[in-house]
Amino acid sequence: RCDDLAALKNKGCPMEDIENPRGIKQVLENREVTNRKKGAAEKLRPEAITQIQPQKLSLHLRVGEPQTFSLTFKRAEDYPIDLYYLMDLSYSMKDDLENVKSLGTALMLEMEK
Repeated sequence: RCDDLAALKNKGCPMEDIENPRGIKQVLENREVTNRKKGAAEKLRPEAITQIQPQKLSLHLRVGEPQTFSLTFKRAEDYPIDLYYLMDLSYSMKDDLENVKSLGTALMLEMEK
């Protein structure tokens, strides 16, 4: 029967009869981040620059079982950055929208320093 592991054990189900597959984390692409210095732009094509590692993961998730993974990010100097926002645009967030609109400019000015 379907139930969580603790409940099945409490009901006396033998462990060898319990199927309890675990979540799986698999790294599919894991190139090293690029050590690119300013002024070396002509030496590397944009598709050859890696700023985040790993690049591709596959996760098979199970209810109640967290999966963790580490990301390494190294910004290549003199390379553009894409900035994405995911925001709840309902009326309750209206007062936060103006702050979010100014974040991109503030972040750019800070990174220029």
